[in-house]
Amino acid sequence: MNKDRNEYLAHVDWSSGRRQSMKEHSDNVAFLASEMCMLPELRDFAWMVGKLHDAGKLGSENQQDFENILLHGDGVHRNDLDHSTAGGWIGEDLIEKMIEDPRVYKAVAELLSNAIYFHHGIGDCISLKTGELVTEQRRRKEIAYEEIDQRFFQIYDRKVLEEKCVDLRKAYLQIDKKIDSFKRKYNMPKNNCGTPYFYMGMYLRVLLSLLIDADWTDTACFFQNEPLKTRIPSEEMQRIWEKTTLYFENYLVAEVEGNPDNGSALNQIRQKISETCRDVAKTEENLYRLTVPTGAGKTLSSLRFALHHAKEKKKQHIFYVAPFNAILEQNAEEIRKATGNPEIVLEHHCNVVCEEGEEEKYRSLTETWDVPIIVTTAVQMLNTLFSDKKSSIRRMHTLCNSIIIFDEVQAIPVRCMELFHLAVNFLSKFCNTTIILCSATQPSLAKLQENNICPCKEMVDHMEMYQEQFRRTSIIDGTKLQDRAMTIENLADFAWQNTEQYHSTLCIVNTTAAAFQLFQELKRNCTEDYNIYHLSNNMCPQHKLDTLEQIRKGLKDRQRKIICVSTQLVEAGVNFSFGCVIRSKAGLDNVIQAAGRCNRHKEFTQLGAVYIVDISKDVEKLDKLYEIAAAQQALQKTLDDFDANPEYFHQCLDSEQAVTEYYRNYQDQIRLNETKFPVPEYDTTLVELLGKNKTGTSQYCRTHGMKKSETRIPQAFATAGKIFEVIEDNHKVNVVVPYCEEARELVEELVACENSDGSKIIRKLQRYTVGITIQRKENLSNAIHEYYDGKIFMLADGYYDGEVGVVDEPIMQTLLF
Repeated sequence: MNKDRNEYLAHVDWSSGRRQSMKEHSDNVAFLASEMCMLPELRDFAWMVGKLHDAGKLGSENQQDFENILLHGDGVHRNDLDHSTAGGWIGEDLIEKMIEDPRVYKAVAELLSNAIYFHHGIGDCISLKTGELVTEQRRRKEIAYEEIDQRFFQIYDRKVLEEKCVDLRKAYLQIDKKIDSFKRKYNMPKNNCGTPYFYMGMYLRVLLSLLIDADWTDTACFFQNEPLKTRIPSEEMQRIWEKTTLYFENYLVAEVEGNPDNGSALNQIRQKISETCRDVAKTEENLYRLTVPTGAGKTLSSLRFALHHAKEKKKQHIFYVAPFNAILEQNAEEIRKATGNPEIVLEHHCNVVCEEGEEEKYRSLTETWDVPIIVTTAVQMLNTLFSDKKSSIRRMHTLCNSIIIFDEVQAIPVRCMELFHLAVNFLSKFCNTTIILCSATQPSLAKLQENNICPCKEMVDHMEMYQEQFRRTSIIDGTKLQDRAMTIENLADFAWQNTEQYHSTLCIVNTTAAAFQLFQELKRNCTEDYNIYHLSNNMCPQHKLDTLEQIRKGLKDRQRKIICVSTQLVEAGVNFSFGCVIRSKAGLDNVIQAAGRCNRHKEFTQLGAVYIVDISKDVEKLDKLYEIAAAQQALQKTLDDFDANPEYFHQCLDSEQAVTEYYRNYQDQIRLNETKFPVPEYDTTLVELLGKNKTGTSQYCRTHGMKKSETRIPQAFATAGKIFEVIEDNHKVNVVVPYCEEARELVEELVACENSDGSKIIRKLQRYTVGITIQRKENLSNAIHEYYDGKIFMLADGYYDGEVGVVDEPIMQTLLF
């Protein structure tokens, strides 16, 4: 017996007895998905997937589950029923009836049905093992299709949906035309800026993002018994941009007038760069490169561009993306001050600790990014673009019609390079998103064989002139200072010598082990007029922040000479200034970034000295650190070329010629396919799995006895998404360390929680955690205790040193701060 169309259920709440009908839920999701869609060519698809996505819930078994919950409560046994397959079938059947051209029908049906099939978890469009399409897999499922189909069209007018299929055909042809135009414009020679398959796959990801966000939003509103939440309207966003831009401009005036260096040559140049960025905001480009020396104020200059551009071009969001949390926290605070309203700035990274009662609001905002300005990490941004996690995919559509500032773009990991390039191309050329690539050392100056970033407009011209005006250091090839590579004792002696001359020295080495050894050697011979500091990832985040603050204070009062030993974590964006920097040989980009920590504000009358030194292999042990070893070789080739012909490099190792030559040398050193994110398990790469997916399509052709795959969307999204990680964790385990009393108290509080939710405490503990390898954890086995059912590990007293962090041998006295 047929029910009234409003009696079929999508959700029920046992505690209140409330019901949500399928029609209400599907209508809400269709409305939200199409309303949030910033790409006109996807809007009809978004509406249609909203209507169809939960059609499977119309089956009798699903409906009976809802009735059982209302009668017996949430704890009642539920059938594990598929409710995404039926909607895909209905969509495919409608499209087949309404679109005559088989090629177009199949392409439209794939785009629509795959989004529906994947809204409970993204999958592979082609099985890498069997070569079967996801549409074929779903067609083999046993579902009550006739019953569901009949009930669905009891709710919705078939003719309306058939007419929408005609609109879908037009929309798909628009997408196809945009991709084809891009291919003809940018893909000569072959694949210069990516393949059509990759971009079609990204369209599907945006569509899936809209569906997941709309579905989760409406579901949450039902269970919280709240009105349907829409995103910030465009008109409201425009008012925010106008108000914020005005505040920002007044803030800059106050900062300049209150700056003791106001009127100095350096400050005048910073203002000129900032004004240039403001003026460029009116131009029509979507892809910019901001290449200025370290210390030129690129954070505020790029934000100035973004605010004016958002107001001028009616953009939805501004994203500021940095590679490291240390930069992010520092610049997030600067952005909040400069915009004058903390409520419009969301800081999204793992170290954020919420105020009491704000945890749920923060979690919701990090899932939707429904805030005008989002300050986040490269990890969060790249996960949004490539991870298989639904919470990451959900945010993808918010990147459309927005502005994204990628700061310190040279720090994007090598294996993510081509994926990053392709994502930048998709966002800037298909999504009306404006991208700004910021760095003192642009890796995009040297071209790859394929999958390059499209040509960028330089936001600020005359880079060489600005480099000369901002020259505060002299980069010196110290690799030839002695006949052989330096030992720890040699390096310590060299640091003492330079500190006597320059008063303060920053030594940056490539490994935590080398940093620890050098620190120990320096401490052994330290006198009362010296302060020796250590920074590495053996220290928890809070320890690093506290040490940075001590260093800044020490550099200001100059009561004692200072030597700081660090790994590369201080290179990008950390605002302190030493008289001399010693950098263990790595990449030229590392050296130039390190130079940004030397004579940063031209406070010294002479140029600061930045020495590149060669440290013994026995000290740094780079056998397993392939990228650093490759960078060393590329830099050595650049140093040799500079030695032979310094005029070509304008007598400077940080000239544009030197940077370009270095990146070319580096590309010669990296392994085959290294920039494509290799996947040895399948003898392929992530670029390939998210593009044509030759592994899957070859298997498809063998299985079906065909020479060519007919699918336009062959990607192995789930396989690629599970493999994708921005930073290799090398199987590290997070261990809470006894840096301070609060860390201990939080662990005790967590243990006391027993079975209740301890997520808030765990978030707070992130400031007191250190990642250690599994091997090191085994070596420290007796010093590591498990809590909270094995979810939390804590290091015992005596194994955390107040100067260097985690140590392998117990110390006599634990230092608490």
